[in-house]
Amino acid sequence: MELPDGFAAGRGQAAIRCYDSRCGEARVPINPVLAKYAAIANTLQSRITTGAYGPGSMLPSEAQLVAEFGASRSTVVKALEYLRQLGYIEGVKGKGRIVLGPPPVAALQPPTRIGEALRAAEVGAASLIAAGRAPSSERIAAALAIPVGELVVARQRLMAPDDSDRPTLNTVFVPVGSAGGTAFHAPGLLREGALDHFERRQRHAVTDVVERLSVRPVSKREATLLALKLGTSALVSLLIVRNSTGQPLLVFDLVNPVPPQGLHDVFRLR
Repeated sequence: MELPDGFAAGRGQAAIRCYDSRCGEARVPINPVLAKYAAIANTLQSRITTGAYGPGSMLPSEAQLVAEFGASRSTVVKALEYLRQLGYIEGVKGKGRIVLGPPPVAALQPPTRIGEALRAAEVGAASLIAAGRAPSSERIAAALAIPVGELVVARQRLMAPDDSDRPTLNTVFVPVGSAGGTAFHAPGLLREGALDHFERRQRHAVTDVVERLSVRPVSKREATLLALKLGTSALVSLLIVRNSTGQPLLVFDLVNPVPPQGLHDVFRLR
């Protein structure tokens, strides 16, 4: 039986069950040396964030900061102006600079396509292709920060919402140790999104998602499942869902034809 893309072939380890008949480059670390004003700004920002300089208090004077950091007055002024622009401090005429505290962080919502991939219910919008355990490939292991070949539970669906003419091959990968209590291995369609199911069953608090985009030709299996010609370019989106410490919890591997118009997303900056 052919394993879903993203799995490594292992001897006697795969337990994938099909439910559908269609069934690096080395990098050198970079350690930049911060400009003097940036180092000063970072230190002051940290003190404000940790409460050492509380909201409503006055910052040390320019002369005091010049003496503390051994910097010129112009460098200190540049650091203070940077913090003012970020909303951490404000100048008070004749008194100095008052601490405002950490600025509120705006909640950033992922693009609609990512939200749907993470949270769309399977019932009414998906066909289950395969589910079960198999050894992780190098790519999936790297995304989950686990050893290559370690067993994962995968659930591969063909997602085709009614308002979309572009089905997506959507595979969820979860480390075996984190999949207990979930129905990711089961043949029935989920009435909730995969991420909602994971959060509810495991009571994990997810914090963010990292997306890695690439383009490559579809495999023979993908071409069959997506009804594409062999050699068609596919847009591959790897979504890594993490907790507050940056630990990967689960991965979504999305494959669909490259949209003729490309990707179009709007991101709020302010």
